Amino acid sequence: MESMISQNPPASTSGQLWEDHVTHVQQVASKFSFWVLLLPAALCAWIGTQSQSPLWEYTLKPYQETYAPAVLMAAVGLAATMWIVRRGFFYRWLTILSVCLLCREFHFWGTSTGIYIAIPLVMWYASANFDSMKPYVNHRLLVSLFVGAFITYFFTITVDRAVWKFLPNHSHWRNNVEETLETLGHLMIVAVIIISAFLPQGKTRADAAS
Repeated sequence: MESMISQNPPASTSGQLWEDHVTHVQQVASKFSFWVLLLPAALCAWIGTQSQSPLWEYTLKPYQETYAPAVLMAAVGLAATMWIVRRGFFYRWLTILSVCLLCREFHFWGTSTGIYIAIPLVMWYASANFDSMKPYVNHRLLVSLFVGAFITYFFTITVDRAVWKFLPNHSHWRNNVEETLETLGHLMIVAVIIISAFLPQGKTRADAAS
């Protein structure tokens, strides 16, 4: 009886889970390098100032609406292939994420709103299986590219909603910046998949069971 009274009451499971998710976000954030944001920043500056360049034409929406799905289909194919080869959670998760992004890119019914539900759920899924994400979440380049991709996606939302309309010639470059940066974000996801393929497999017991 005395031993039972002296025991500490168990911590709240939900509270512990929340703390775990916060800790995982902090760990990922600690690996992020802001230099990767030079990529979208430089692309924005180029599109906004070099409209006379022959290459500027390829930032137009018709071109980008062809490139973006092709890049995401490559991401799905690469992630699924790595999942088959390595059988790890990380690639299963990347396959799910890439499929979500591809469905949004094809503008299937409900995906415009659904993506804002799907992405948080996919991120929660990653956090809930955080140990199985190693060594990938400890790799600074992978984390920087991945987080940079989603910062780039977020920036495209601000462009789409005309947050930057106070800038010169906004109406001239707005669609170009939005569409081209979105493709850049997709390319960064592809880069994550390719670079991760060269890392040691580092399977956990959870991976082996998947």
